[in-house]
Amino acid sequence: MIPEDSWEMVKSFIHRYSGQVIAITAEATFERAMQAMSIKAVDLWVKPLSPSNMKHALQQAIGNLSAVSKKNTVTELGHAVRYEALFIDDHVSFPFPVYLLGAEQRKTLNDLRDFIDQFDFDYKPSVFSTHDNIVLVFQHDFPAPVKQAQRFLREWEHSEGNPIAIVVHTGNGDSLHPIYMKLLRMMETTFFIGYKQVLQAEDIQEWVDIDPFLTVEEQRNWVFMLDEGQGDKLKSWLYEEFFNMKSPYPEPGLLRTRLTSILAQIRRFMFRKGLKTKDSEAYYKKVFESILYSPVLYRIVQELILFINYLFQTVKEQDMFAKADVIEAAIGYMENHYNDAMLSLTETAAQVQRSPSYLSHILTKRYQQSFREMLIYIRLQKAKELLGATDDSVQNIAAAVGFRNPNYFSRVFKSHTGLTPREWRLQ
Repeated sequence: MIPEDSWEMVKSFIHRYSGQVIAITAEATFERAMQAMSIKAVDLWVKPLSPSNMKHALQQAIGNLSAVSKKNTVTELGHAVRYEALFIDDHVSFPFPVYLLGAEQRKTLNDLRDFIDQFDFDYKPSVFSTHDNIVLVFQHDFPAPVKQAQRFLREWEHSEGNPIAIVVHTGNGDSLHPIYMKLLRMMETTFFIGYKQVLQAEDIQEWVDIDPFLTVEEQRNWVFMLDEGQGDKLKSWLYEEFFNMKSPYPEPGLLRTRLTSILAQIRRFMFRKGLKTKDSEAYYKKVFESILYSPVLYRIVQELILFINYLFQTVKEQDMFAKADVIEAAIGYMENHYNDAMLSLTETAAQVQRSPSYLSHILTKRYQQSFREMLIYIRLQKAKELLGATDDSVQNIAAAVGFRNPNYFSRVFKSHTGLTPREWRLQ
């Protein structure tokens, strides 16, 4: 009944710790038989069970255990240290070295277990796996346990490369539970200093207490820097805040809370700027999860900086689209009201909810024409259509396209086309 994705791990434990194995299943299939063979089972029991077959298999297994061999002796040594001793203090002094191996990526642990089996230790350790780490418990004293750990790290990096860290406890008479807790505590410093190194549990220091939340002044500074798009200043602030830390460090949970407090300011900035797209929301959730779970502070801060830059770029693009929309709306209004001789920049700007000076600026920047020049261009285009399609008088056409003075219309028309309205009609 072992899940398929857990079978290899369970099989490695069976090989490591079991003297004799009897398999039992409710499925009389070739696959289950092969699994039983792979763990060298004495017998495979298929439900419903036969008492006589059970008795025979148990007798055979007990008989096999009675045979003394070097392998049996090594196995028994492995059972001298109980897994539970890591979690429940048995108050039994343990004088030998203990290693704690942690990986930046949890999926690395499976490969790490295989590498441990192949590594040439001075003495083979008992191996205990937890959800996040691997514990190596040695049952002999040996010289330079730190150097052996460094050799292990070098060979691992040469063959695998995925970041791991090793914390070494050289033995001081504590029982295994407090040793394990000290190793875990020292492993937490990888949040600040990263992996790819060997640490010593004896170097452990108490966490420094900090206020994890931004002060009112810091909040104001963040609001200002975000609203002004000061990416370089925000980057410098984050670097100074998080990359100049030295031991003793604050508790990692407090740092994650502080980073969450910063992300809250960024979230408010997103609301102010209307950044509610599917992509920006997905990116925000990714950064939030990074703050909660990423094992290294450096990577969280880098992710935060990239996210801020992404938001600034998105705002810039939105502004460009917004300007384009304003221009198109303004031109559309001019094209619909060109025949109004009183049409003005102020009226058009009010229709698109912008100031006259801003509308004039973006029109000139986009088309290199002022509002007045663009309005005249639109009116003349309409006049050309009327001159070619109707027999209306020049005076009527001038009035129809927004010119109150026919003579002024004729002068403007000739200055732009080189022909008078009548000449344009006759050509």
